[in-house]
Amino acid sequence: MNIFLDDFVEIFFTGLLPFLRISALLVAAPLVSLQVVSVRIRAVLAFTLTVVIFPQLELPVIDPLSAGGLMLILGEILVGLIFATVLIVVNAALVTAGQSMSMSMGLGMAQTVDPNAGQVPVLSSFLLVMNTLIFLAIGGHLMLFQLILESFNAIPIGSDLNIAAISLRVAYWGGMVFLGAVLVALPLILSMLLVNLCIGVITRAAPALNIFAVGFPAMIIVGYVLLLIYLVNVGTRVEWLWFEAFQQTQIIWD
Repeated sequence: MNIFLDDFVEIFFTGLLPFLRISALLVAAPLVSLQVVSVRIRAVLAFTLTVVIFPQLELPVIDPLSAGGLMLILGEILVGLIFATVLIVVNAALVTAGQSMSMSMGLGMAQTVDPNAGQVPVLSSFLLVMNTLIFLAIGGHLMLFQLILESFNAIPIGSDLNIAAISLRVAYWGGMVFLGAVLVALPLILSMLLVNLCIGVITRAAPALNIFAVGFPAMIIVGYVLLLIYLVNVGTRVEWLWFEAFQQTQIIWD
């Protein structure tokens, strides 16, 4: 009985390291981080992935109460959060793009409460739903599981981390929040700028027209029509952002 208990404790503490890395990644990973996915489901998923990956790893036996064991635990949590941060940039870029598009269309006052992104414009919520569907369509969930498996080969448990270099690369990738938002929203924003110029010319030529009664409805209608036209371009850009995000995860650990 004591032998079995000792083996169980050793396996538990050994499997704790990959479990913490996977759990930290799933905290902010796409699809799994949605509020509709409860903590229990995430824990079960992380445990299942740990059981599958555990036989393929060479894991050190740690004492979680020692200083070395605590540093290993914090390091694994940090690695998981780094990968999750790289992937969450895509959602942040789409929220920013939705805000820019909403302001150009006159929908800046229409706000919705998103459990994942907080209070965001209507178009941001639409882009986030579209983003989730595209993520599943391109096999993002499979690439996510592959990322988890390859992370243990690229950054073995207990390896030294160059925090300065990794932080610099993550910060550089964070600029994609604004670049990705511009790439997604730029066609619609430029088109709406021309619409605003036309409305300004009409208002100047006919001062009797009420800009609030005529301009805002026209901007919203034209904005929705243009959004439907540019929807294919938006989907292509979202797909490109996801591939860039997964490629960036490989650049970070190289």
